[in-house]
Amino acid sequence: MNISKEAAYLYLYSKKLKKINKKIKKLSGKAEKHVKKHQQSTSEENRLKHSKRHYKVKEEIKDLLKMHNILIDRLKHHLVNFNDALRKEHKL
Repeated sequence: MNISKEAAYLYLYSKKLKKINKKIKKLSGKAEKHVKKHQQSTSEENRLKHSKRHYKVKEEIKDLLKMHNILIDRLKHHLVNFNDALRKEHKL
């Protein structure tokens, strides 16, 4: 591929990665909030409610981390291709 297409791939994947990182940060705050609420609550009903919510948020974070790792791999792949295309253009 030429250098402009590889640069476009790098740009798009980096935008997706930033979006996922923002979601992970937001969800990790929610998970911490539910842990605190779980620890502070006195009734068993509230403890169970916050425990369930923490578990759901934790599962969402796991899914996002899988997607995060896939995007990192794609970025590495296109970075190598970008560097190769850049080297080819400088040799000409």
